[in-house]
Formats: sequence, C-alpha cells, structure tokens
Amino acid sequence: MRRLVSLTTFAALLAVLGPVAAYAAGYAIYEQGAAVLGMAGAGTASVGDASALFFNPAAMTELKGTQFQLGATWLSPTTSFAGMNPYPGYGVTEEMNNQNFFPPAFYLTHQLPKRLTVGAGFNSPFGLGVDWKNPDTFTGSYIVTKATLRTYDASIGAGYELNPRWSVGLGGSAVWTGVELDQRIFQPIPGGGGAQAQVAKVNLKGNNTVGYGWNAAMLFRPDSTVKVGAYYRSKVVVHEDGPATFNQILTGNAAFDAAVAAALPPNQSVQTVLRLPAMWSVGVAWNPASDWTFEYDLNYVEWKVFTDLPITFTTTPAASQTRVEDYSNSWQVRVGAEHRLPNWTYRFGYYYDKAAAPQQSVSPILPDADRNGPAIGIGLPLAGGKWQLDAYELAIFVSQRNTGGVNRDGYDGTYKTFVNAAGVSLEYRF
Repeated sequence: MRRLVSLTTFAALLAVLGPVAAYAAGYAIYEQGAAVLGMAGAGTASVGDASALFFNPAAMTELKGTQFQLGATWLSPTTSFAGMNPYPGYGVTEEMNNQNFFPPAFYLTHQLPKRLTVGAGFNSPFGLGVDWKNPDTFTGSYIVTKATLRTYDASIGAGYELNPRWSVGLGGSAVWTGVELDQRIFQPIPGGGGAQAQVAKVNLKGNNTVGYGWNAAMLFRPDSTVKVGAYYRSKVVVHEDGPATFNQILTGNAAFDAAVAAALPPNQSVQTVLRLPAMWSVGVAWNPASDWTFEYDLNYVEWKVFTDLPITFTTTPAASQTRVEDYSNSWQVRVGAEHRLPNWTYRFGYYYDKAAAPQQSVSPILPDADRNGPAIGIGLPLAGGKWQLDAYELAIFVSQRNTGGVNRDGYDGTYKTFVNAAGVSLEYRF
C-alpha cells in the first residue's frame, strides 16, 4: 500500500528537497564546450579553446591573444518507471513529460605578458529536473510531481607557464542555486477501509543562494607528442532558504476537511544545506601525428559529501529532521580522438560514468544509475581562422535501476532513462 503520511510529521516529506540537488548533481552538466564534448568530454590535457577555464585552467597558457566563446547544450531526457510490490505494485507504469533544457556557457580568455593568461566564464554546471505525467494520479506524487534545480556559475581563473614543460592554473567561482519542488499530501479517509485522499498540494522554493568554490590545475608536456593534465574543483556548500506553501485540496467531507485544515502546517520558511561535490581529473593526450590527438581521462567525484540532509523549519522547528542519504564516491572514464583535416575537423569518443546513489535513495526525484555513451563532433574554421564553429552529439544511455524493495520512501520499481545531448559553440579569436 501507499506509504501513509502524517501531517504532524511532514518534515519527512520535505526531506526530498535535498535529493533534487543530488539528482541534478548525479546528472552534473559536464557539457561545457562543444569541441571537448565531441571527444566525449576527454579534454583535461588537450583542450584548445576558451572552455579551458572549465576543463583545465592551466591549459589557458596555450591560447594566444584573446578568445571569446559562446555556446549552449540541448539536453532532452526521457524517463519511465515500472512498479513492483509492495507499492505501487506490478503492472503500474509511469512516465515523465518530455523536457528540454538549454544550459548556456560563456568563456573569455586573454594572454598577458610574462606567460600569464587570465579568463572569466559563466555556465550552468548542475541542473535539469523531473516532471511526472498526470500529477493528480501519479502513484509517486506523495514524493514528487515536479522538481527543478537551476545553478549558475560565475568563474575567474589564471594560468601561468612556469617553463616550456610546465603550466599551472588557479581559479575561483561563485555558484548560485535555486530549487523548486511540487508534491502532494495524502491522509487516510475516516471509515474508508484504508483508502487515502489527496488533502494538499505543496510547493517548495529555494531562493537563488550563493556558495563559493575554488580550483587548481596543471599541464605537463614531457615531449612534443604527449601532454598530461590534471585539475581539482572543490566542493561547494550552499545554504538554501525559501518558502514552503501548503494549499488544501477539499474532499467534500466537511468534518474531514476541517481536521485536515487544523493539522496542515502553516506557510513558512524552510532551510537546508546543498553540497555540490568536488571533482578530480587526470588526462593524458597523445599526438602520434600532427593532425591526430587521442586522449584518456579519469575523473573522480567526491559524492560522499552527500551523507545526509538537514531540514530546518522556522515556524515549526519541532518538525525539523536530518535525512540519511549515504552516497558513495564515483568515477568516470572518458576517451576521445580528434582528426584535423585541412578544411574541417572531426571528433569521436566514449564515456562511462559510475552511479553514486545507493539503492535505497533511488526515487522519482533521483533515478540515478550508471551512464555511458558515444559522442561525435565536428569543427569548422571560419573567416580565415578568426572564427571557429564546433558542434557535437552525445547519446547518454542510463542503465536500468531497480530499487530492490529497499527504497526509503516505500516506492519500489525499475527506472529507465535516456538523455540526448547536442551542443554548439562559436569562438572568436583576436
């Protein structure tokens, strides 16, 4: 049966505010430069445009003059769910509405005298969301009907060439986050034989709160054919504070509706802490010929920072609680190649991303699972090389994930997800 929800312990439901961020972090937006993504994101050592501010700030020392890049990615996820016992039961199927997201990216680099290059950028490193069809009848509506996370990252950085073999980079960023979540409250109908009724719609919003992070990077050139790159991006901690509103759904039973109205929490502010994970990356690029580059990257993501989620209510502090999440650190492997022809460039690659969410945390908000996919891309120099147009296509195959009857919210079944990613960037060099 559907998990019963007590209005007097509503904090347990609001605890899903945090997994909105976890879901988006689990689908962290690594698609920040079309040239690198044409190689499936393998670019820590070989990135050669202004997106180096994101992929490896030390590599900015190889960019001549001033480079300005503007780009965007189209992300289109599709998710379905098949239930299992005890709830919602075998034979129950649900789908998300088709959604489209267009996270932007902007980068600017400028080479100064004495081997110093500086850069600034703006992107959206975490995001996406969920939107289940038919929210009035969706069997998981007591967990979520719709949720979104928006992040905006303003970054600055500098790269310095120590000598012809070594470059280092350092930078900082301010990350703004905003979350929103819709869900329903259910209560047993008196004398209804265990039947339940929707008694309220809940909307939670997190204001555009800011957190801060930093990064460090290096680039080593042992010879003319090999580059070794590495970077570290710190975790970002954001303290979210926003309104929680409760709108009652009348059932027509006057006594029951009056009891619900008396127990329904008042509109109030709710606070939580979102922790966006740190990432390490090491990449090796090899140029066997002047027109070919191959790269292998290994990324390590510190998901373990998301161990629990504190929820604090301002009007009813007795309802505050801490929800356990117990994420694990995870890793990614990205491999890619680029072939530069006289009039254009083509790229290809493949990646694998290990899921971080434990089975107990897989839910309609967080259908996290292992991901892998192929990528292709092209590059076209324009106006004698002053302009560069790059584009890529990446198919993200998300493995089926079954909750195994251990979901913390009592909602068990199998999730299937596919994400199509495509992007372009236009760069001007002067």
